[in-house]
Amino acid sequence: MIIISILYLIVGSVMLVIYRVVSLRTVEAESAVIERITAFITDGSGDVTTMSRGIARYNFVQCLVFVAQMTTVCERDMLRIIVRYYHIESYLLERLKRERTDRERAYLLSMLARLPISDATVAAVEGMIGSSNTKTSLSALMCIFSATPYKAISRLAKVPYRLTRRDIAEMLSIVSRGVCPIPYTPLLMSKNYNLQLLGIHLVRRFGITESRGEITLLVKEQNSPLRQDALSALASFGEDIADTEQYKYHII
Repeated sequence: MIIISILYLIVGSVMLVIYRVVSLRTVEAESAVIERITAFITDGSGDVTTMSRGIARYNFVQCLVFVAQMTTVCERDMLRIIVRYYHIESYLLERLKRERTDRERAYLLSMLARLPISDATVAAVEGMIGSSNTKTSLSALMCIFSATPYKAISRLAKVPYRLTRRDIAEMLSIVSRGVCPIPYTPLLMSKNYNLQLLGIHLVRRFGITESRGEITLLVKEQNSPLRQDALSALASFGEDIADTEQYKYHII
């Protein structure tokens, strides 16, 4: 029994060492790939054909998504070259078809949402907005936001459930990579909860002080479920509302 226990310990120790060595090599390879991607999209240096060298395809996509989250609208064209060359869209769509778990489907969709995708990919994932799984549905909607914000607004208006503030924050993380192309006034004046919620947090996120009039109207709606959000947005503009009876309300 003692000998067997010792053997188990030896085998376990060897496996742990192997795991650490492999993990370290993977991290080093991923770091090198991220550096190559970054250099290519920022100044055009490097060779796109060797960019994924030394790393598995799925790990390469994860590296690409990591870099994509840091890019601006000016760097999207160079990023698109990599996505097209390595057929990233078709690769992720094929994985989506094979995937059986909602969690992994949502993750694959969230990766697509952070990449410059084509109209064909938008059409392929659009039907998933109607998924019974809210995370999958939201991730599909984020893909539409990434590619065609105006189209996403019309789809958002038809979502049958209320989005959370965290959901809105994820959407705005997609929008904030470049110049915000979404008109805020129709959102703020809409009677749709999700559209108003997006509008309020959009103007707050980008500091659109020109929306002060619309936000003030929302604050005056005493029974509005979004009054607190509107008041916080107004406060973020530097409005002195703490001692104003008209806006007296608890700010979080």
